Formats: sequence, structure tokens, C-alpha cells
Amino acid sequence: MAAETMRWYRSKVDWWLALVLCAPPLASIVVCAALALTGNFSEMAWGLGSALLVFGIYFGLVFPMRYGLDDAQLVVRYGVCRQRIPLADISEVYPTKNPLSAPALSLDRLHIQFGQGPLKAVMISPADRDGFLDHLAHTAGLKPEGERLIRVSSIGGR
Repeated sequence: MAAETMRWYRSKVDWWLALVLCAPPLASIVVCAALALTGNFSEMAWGLGSALLVFGIYFGLVFPMRYGLDDAQLVVRYGVCRQRIPLADISEVYPTKNPLSAPALSLDRLHIQFGQGPLKAVMISPADRDGFLDHLAHTAGLKPEGERLIRVSSIGGR
């Protein structure tokens, strides 16, 4: 089965983004501790609720963040979400620093186009970028062209 041959790549994490991501959970814990130390137990529900909300968002949409490749598909996993992209649909891959929201914990990203339009693209940030690109090129039949990988059509010579 495909899951047995899936190779997973961790997301690269920028140091500044790690600091930004640590702030909300730490702030929630500090608020809860302050409420407990001052004896404001009636307000503790709000502190615990905000902490649970932050952790729920992180584990629902962020962690784990990784990218899997097998013989047929690229799987982009972020939290409980999974996006499956057939390798045959990938037309182009190129580096980008685009800061738009994406399942990537770094601005050192790869833009992967798998159809027409902005909704048929994803930006990811594998930590082992070169290994990921080599694996993707070999498995998906993409050809290097400068810093890009492109699908070369056998008909029409694109």
C-alpha cells in the first residue's frame, strides 16, 4: 500500500516564527498561574479556556506539520488536516519567500502548482529542501530548469 512507502519530510522552522508561536501558549500559562497565585479562582475558567483554545488551534492546524511523498502523491499534513496532491497533477515547483498563509513554518518555501489558478497551489517548507526536491523530481517525473522543477509534456514539447 502507498502508506508503507511514504517518506516524510519535516517542516523547516524559522527561529523568529518559533518565538512568535511560543508567545500565546506561554502567555496563557502565565495568566493561569497568576490567577491561581492571586486566588482569582472564579476567573480561572477564562484563563483555562483561552489556554485550551490556543492549544486546540495549534494541535488542530499546526502540529505536526510535515510533507509526505510516495509513488503517487504528495501529502501535506498540518495538524489534523491533510491535503493530497497527485504527483501527475504537479506542473511546476519553484522557490518563494511569499509570506501568505501556508502549511509552512518558514518563509524559505517551495511553491507547488498542481492546476490552474491560485487555489491549485500550495507553499511548503521542507527542512531537507534538496532531498525533497530530488525525491519529488525523480518520483513525479519533473525536470530541473534553473531553480525550478517543471513538467515537460511529451506531446507538444512544452
